[in-house]
Amino acid sequence: MERERTKLYQRPWMRALAAVLAAALLLSLLSGLWIRVSISQNAGNAAETYLAGETEYVNASGFERFVEQLRSLRRPADLEDYYRRASARIALEDYEEALAYIDECLALYTADYGEELHADLLIKRGCLLTMLDRGDEAVAPLEQALEIDPAQSDVYLVLAQVYSAQGDAEALTGALTAYLALEPQQGDIRLLLAQLHYAAGAYAAAADEAQRLLDEGEDGPELTSLSAGIGLALIGEGDYERALALLDGAIALHEAGADEAQDAADADGPADTAQPETPSEADMDALYYYRGLCRLTLEQFDAAAEDYTRAIERGVSPQLSHYGRGVAELMRPAPDYEQAAEDLLFAANYEGDDADTETSAQALALLELLTAEE
Repeated sequence: MERERTKLYQRPWMRALAAVLAAALLLSLLSGLWIRVSISQNAGNAAETYLAGETEYVNASGFERFVEQLRSLRRPADLEDYYRRASARIALEDYEEALAYIDECLALYTADYGEELHADLLIKRGCLLTMLDRGDEAVAPLEQALEIDPAQSDVYLVLAQVYSAQGDAEALTGALTAYLALEPQQGDIRLLLAQLHYAAGAYAAAADEAQRLLDEGEDGPELTSLSAGIGLALIGEGDYERALALLDGAIALHEAGADEAQDAADADGPADTAQPETPSEADMDALYYYRGLCRLTLEQFDAAAEDYTRAIERGVSPQLSHYGRGVAELMRPAPDYEQAAEDLLFAANYEGDDADTETSAQALALLELLTAEE
């Protein structure tokens, strides 16, 4: 029987088993929108943040502001005067006037002031143009600032804000990638980048970013949904090893989240209504089926049988789950032939609304082969 079991798995149609098992559920799950990629032009306003953080007047005390106001009563005579006035207008959120003063600063700028000031003026100009909804004009000064100092990570966030408002996903992805090269610890930005890759159909790139988040211990409903969505997409592309890692991560995050929610409920703690929407239990239950599929394809037969059992217990695609468990059971080092026969018989005779005739036929063929050997 060991020889026959090996021959079974080496047959071409057995090697195509993954595609057969996946077909019935994959499209419906992917169409369920595991994640929602929503990028607002105002989300994480990088331009406003830079202006607030890099403008002395904004952070000055009341007395210091009073002194600056007295100075501003006289006619501006040099770059320093215009810079102080620009700072005051930024603090008052008068971005149009502030831009005019920054432009005066740039007109008066000479190399004697140093490149650091030049870069700061260019960044402020780009930020002010962004705040005034003139993003097309903002790109040039921001890029000029990066030529002076490529390590200005905040500039990439401002560019990302501009590209987001323009709907330029490719440029947005490039800006976030450059930002993460300088600030690799920023998990929220990495999550956004992974979502962008996923939305663009760049599943391998999305998987790399999501896997790094998982490896670094990040969590949350958004990462759970994203990992599940990428994992399902990779199954469709036949990348079962990478899909398995992401489905493992999604299931682990979901189970941990469920435990935390139960602990909070037991303690009568308030629900966190600000949390992103959590994937439904039905969607998460289906992941056991797909993880079983990955493990079966990767010849991890014991683990595959366990996952199919979980899927069966949760009512996930009964025919396919029983069929998958029956096949996995046959391929285990120490098969339980009685269990395999029961599963294959169930799949062969299944008459539910989601019954698949091809699966029934394959289950029957395997069952006949198994009983003939006995």
